[in-house]
Amino acid sequence: MTVSADDRWLADARARAGSGGWERDAETIYAELRRQAEHRHSSEAASALGACPACAAHPSLLKFPRHELLTNDPIAYCGACYGFWAIGDALSRGVADAGYVHPALEAVPAPRRCKRCFGHLKPDDVCAKCGQPPEALSCPLCQSPMQRFKQGSVSLDQCSACQGTWFDTGEITAVYKLKPAQSLAMATVDEHATDSQPPAWLLAAHILGRMFLPFL
Repeated sequence: MTVSADDRWLADARARAGSGGWERDAETIYAELRRQAEHRHSSEAASALGACPACAAHPSLLKFPRHELLTNDPIAYCGACYGFWAIGDALSRGVADAGYVHPALEAVPAPRRCKRCFGHLKPDDVCAKCGQPPEALSCPLCQSPMQRFKQGSVSLDQCSACQGTWFDTGEITAVYKLKPAQSLAMATVDEHATDSQPPAWLLAAHILGRMFLPFL
């Protein structure tokens, strides 16, 4: 027997009336509404950004935080492998806010391997062990097979239907030539300050000379 939401509400109301209280506690109502809103928001956000095409578990992509480089389309990234998914105008103003530090931007790409036999991939994307090219990744949004193309020395994946581009771990940093943000201490160091300094032995001789010359 299937119990409808109305039947459950009526049963709860009767139970509350029997215990001497008809109205539900306001804080309980607000907490339930907040939970439903947060669940709906997270579900809609996850479905809009898609799923990671590189990870075997295909986790939902996350919105990459940006506060200055605002675009109509967000950049999404995978919290497991740190791959990036960009669609529309997501990269029209750059990747990240100036000085912003995020682990996904500092991730180092792992050696490229074949997903069939785990053999190393040669520069022409053919597996050195089984001789097969890598399987095409599925688009995070429409699940269509993506096409590989070269951006300089980096091989990227793009969906011809959605016009989105997938960057594997470390590829977005290589393509856009991003550099790690310096701390304030490092930013204020003059890297050329020691270029004209005399050698250590000359400094030592100068100090000893000042110490003993007055007594000679």
